[in-house]
Amino acid sequence: MFSKTSFPTIAAAALFAASASAICPGYKFGVSLAANNGPWQVFDNACNIVNQVTAKNPCTAGVFDCNPAQTSPTTLHLNGQNYACNADPSPESCNGQTIQVCCN
Repeated sequence: MFSKTSFPTIAAAALFAASASAICPGYKFGVSLAANNGPWQVFDNACNIVNQVTAKNPCTAGVFDCNPAQTSPTTLHLNGQNYACNADPSPESCNGQTIQVCCN
């Protein structure tokens, strides 16, 4: 049986857990494509940075294969694995960086 003081604590914890949802459901990674030559950052589902490419053209740095316009990754190469990338269908962000592409 819950006491009056424990129920609000449990409800608050459940609400916090629900608000900390993962990015790119069904994918392993999300990629933010920074503007103005900023880094392209690769995040895991918990918004931890797992890679960052600071090259002027991240498409030529060996981490990504990109579309013909060299503006968006189509494949992520990470830890000896290749992950196909697709546009993120929902607006999400990690650490203030908008996730534009999800990779699996």
